[in-house]
Amino acid sequence: MLRLLLMLLGLAFATPVQAACALAATSNPSFTPSSSYDVRNGAVASVTAPPTLSCSGTLIVLLSSNSARATVNSANAFTLRNSANDSIAYRLSADSAGTRRFTQGSTIDYFDPSLLSLLGILSGGNFVPTIYAALTDTPNIPAGTYTDIVTINWSWDVCHLLVALGICVLGESGTGTTTMTVTIVVGKDCRISAPNLSFNSAPLASQFTSITQSVAVDCTKNAAYTVSFTNGNSGASRPWRAMSDGAGNVLQYNIYRADGSTIWDLTNPLQSAVAGTGSLTPAQLQVYVAKINPDQPTPPAGHYTDTVSVLIAF
Repeated sequence: MLRLLLMLLGLAFATPVQAACALAATSNPSFTPSSSYDVRNGAVASVTAPPTLSCSGTLIVLLSSNSARATVNSANAFTLRNSANDSIAYRLSADSAGTRRFTQGSTIDYFDPSLLSLLGILSGGNFVPTIYAALTDTPNIPAGTYTDIVTINWSWDVCHLLVALGICVLGESGTGTTTMTVTIVVGKDCRISAPNLSFNSAPLASQFTSITQSVAVDCTKNAAYTVSFTNGNSGASRPWRAMSDGAGNVLQYNIYRADGSTIWDLTNPLQSAVAGTGSLTPAQLQVYVAKINPDQPTPPAGHYTDTVSVLIAF
């Protein structure tokens, strides 16, 4: 029996070990392109990095000596930065909930029994460690591309075949480095508050008074933007827009810039005097003046309305 066991062991050791684990040289997780307001509102979904280490094709035997260790270092201390050094903090973790989080220079062993059970990353001969990225900050930032470069140093020691007495006769060890570029593209966006406009009532078209009002706007930090008004339901703004009572009668009016004489429409957008600040509550007031044509014949009494949209271009 002893001789047979020794012969079997000899055959087992003579069997060439086929490398079942492979390391990707790069892995570049990218967050979904998001607006600056998505970032501020914490509305950017986490992402799973493409696999950096994967083992497949050969049964992996669970042994206490198995290990797959990842040591992580971040160039920007786990912040995504643009060319102007604006930043967004983020985390890398072994699990989607972020309970097994990497810190600078820290190491996580994916063969930790509790981690294997939590992640479900080992199935027969398939072993694919996971790395999740999630934003952890909600800063007010300008649009742009934000990145960080992460270096992951891997070392693994995996058993593929046991014989009697629990001796591993087919295993492999390896080390390697993966470079990971984490990226998010932050886009521009705007917020607007545009209250309804009412001329109230008057017996004659010539007796309506002009109304001075404003729309409140703000856009992504440092973003330039223009403001204009659509033509309304009549499809025209020059020389007049028109409100209708729904029965074919119209009341002519128009919207002007703050000077009260320059028609404000899509052909004449106004460049905002200041750039966006990224405020969640728009507060940059864009003043306009609305007037009813005093020289038109007074239409029949009734309720006249029009729908005009405010267009922000950025």
